[in-house]
Amino acid sequence: MPKYHRTEKLTVIAPDGAEIRDLIGREQGATRLAVYEALVPPGTRIAKMYHQTVLEEIWYFTQGVGIVHLHHPGEEAEEVFDVTPGDAVLVPAGHGFWVENTGADALIFLCCDSPIWPSDAEAQPWPPLPPR
Repeated sequence: MPKYHRTEKLTVIAPDGAEIRDLIGREQGATRLAVYEALVPPGTRIAKMYHQTVLEEIWYFTQGVGIVHLHHPGEEAEEVFDVTPGDAVLVPAGHGFWVENTGADALIFLCCDSPIWPSDAEAQPWPPLPPR
């Protein structure tokens, strides 16, 4: 069946601390692209992470207000900007990222991953370890 409905039950707590609900991913038959819902509770932030193999992640904000921090590899300063419902953010491969919820409501955004999230070890703490 190609149609799925959002469940109230959490799928997992992501390595960065966000509450994740699978919408369409591997379990629903997707092979190249997945969509998840992430929730950051009011007054909290997720840990600063980076992806090892996910080539791109797109975030689309549907509820709440917050601040996104992106850190380009090799740059000293982060790029920082406010987000509200209707905003979309591209998280390029290898970039450090974190989000803080600055509002009174849950900050909710859709995460579209390509390729599909490979494993729990995909997201790693920033800064990346130097190659051996």
